Amino acid sequence: MNGIWKAFNVLEEGVMASGMVIMVVLNFLNVICRYLLPQTPFSYTEELVVLIFVWISMFGISYGYRKSSHTVLTLLSDVLPGRFQPAVIVFSAAASALLMCLLAKTGYSMMMNQVKFGQILPGMKLPMYIVGAAIPIGAAVAFVSILRSGCGDFSRTMKSLKDNEMTGNAL
Repeated sequence: MNGIWKAFNVLEEGVMASGMVIMVVLNFLNVICRYLLPQTPFSYTEELVVLIFVWISMFGISYGYRKSSHTVLTLLSDVLPGRFQPAVIVFSAAASALLMCLLAKTGYSMMMNQVKFGQILPGMKLPMYIVGAAIPIGAAVAFVSILRSGCGDFSRTMKSLKDNEMTGNAL
């Protein structure tokens, strides 16, 4: 199972890292060519950068959950006794997973409309669903990361509660 998670992590990080490199190189070349040449050969750069940015953003959501570096509002959970922390973690993971399911469903519907109506990117003449596919795919990847992170947080919290019970420290 660790091999699958490692491959999942590599895919996630690979999409983000390669996307960032491509975006930086394209923007740099576009700016250089704009000042050195009378007409830039990179007229499609803006569309491509936006396309890549959407994919990076969706995979970034997943990465944030996996690293537990997503935005967390702990106002309520900080004032609750320790024994309620597992319930807060389960609720938070369930709400986030539900959000990703809704995002995947909506994104899939959007993508199918792009296919149905034959929408294309005007500069690159590529099907618009290449951009739209980032939403349901990214939401599915984030869903997996949410469940994985939620299970890890739940296990660590339960272990911490048991350790504190054994030592007599109350949370």
